Amino acid sequence: MLRYLLVVALILIPCVSSQEFMLFADDCYKAAGSPDIQISAVNPVIDAGAPFILKLLISNDGRLEALIPTGFSGEDPEGEMMEEMRAADALNVVVEVSSDGALRPVVQRRSMPLLPAGSHAVLDLPVIVDFNASGCSLNVNVTYEHQIDAKISKGKPVQLYVPGNANRSIPLEVWRSERLRVLHIDGELRAGSNRSMGIVIKNQSPWPVRNCTVRLIASSPIRSSQPAVWVGDLMPGEPALIDVWADVEKNASLDQYWISCLINHDEGAERLTFPVRISRGRSSLTWIAAAVLLALILIAATRVMRAGGLRRRSGLRAARRRRR
Repeated sequence: MLRYLLVVALILIPCVSSQEFMLFADDCYKAAGSPDIQISAVNPVIDAGAPFILKLLISNDGRLEALIPTGFSGEDPEGEMMEEMRAADALNVVVEVSSDGALRPVVQRRSMPLLPAGSHAVLDLPVIVDFNASGCSLNVNVTYEHQIDAKISKGKPVQLYVPGNANRSIPLEVWRSERLRVLHIDGELRAGSNRSMGIVIKNQSPWPVRNCTVRLIASSPIRSSQPAVWVGDLMPGEPALIDVWADVEKNASLDQYWISCLINHDEGAERLTFPVRISRGRSSLTWIAAAVLLALILIAATRVMRAGGLRRRSGLRAARRRRR
């Protein structure tokens, strides 16, 4: 009977897992399962030119696939079964990171004593990326130990561990929206108007931004059909005033709206978003009232001038009569 159970166990073990097994003569149980370490970034978009905390997610997706009795009776079969169920846990986990010249990890090594099966850990890694970097990648290597055998000897658990490792290169996107900044908006938008609006943009980086063009991007009730405006080079610390045309719908609500300008340059494109406020426009009735008021003023002025002329003529006639 014992030989039959041992043969069945040896047949089942390769079927439930591809890992290598070591079966000892006094084993009561043998676990099928091992750690499965997965590596990813929670926030893979990095701000360029500034310190950034990259959150690295290390998860153990390993699971216990089977717990196979060998048919042997040991010192403590129940205690050995409980110890064997930890086969998919990762112990003494060490995470090491490296990258190319554009990305500089401030901390290159982190460790944790245990990462149980089905759990995860988020590691905060301070990094700095160059201001002019367009993209970079982070190389992550994880080493750990995991249990391949356990037994109870003299009332105490005894484990056998082997090393394991996982690695991945994580691509990271570099966001440089703070390189250019909208300082000021010159001009007021009115409902029903079509007018120029000045946008003051400043290059905050220590490097020039070459061959810039600016195009206004907006949605109803603000629109712009103007093509991209040529700006040229923006030098470090240099503000530039760009005039763009904006059309505002007549029925636009008097409220604050967010619009954007797309800045294309030699190193790519950046989109800057800023608020604008729409004020009340002058309706056709307002213009008619103003025209009527002006006409009344002109008529009154004409009458006053005529009355003054008549009084002057009457005075001249009376003076002539006295002389006679």
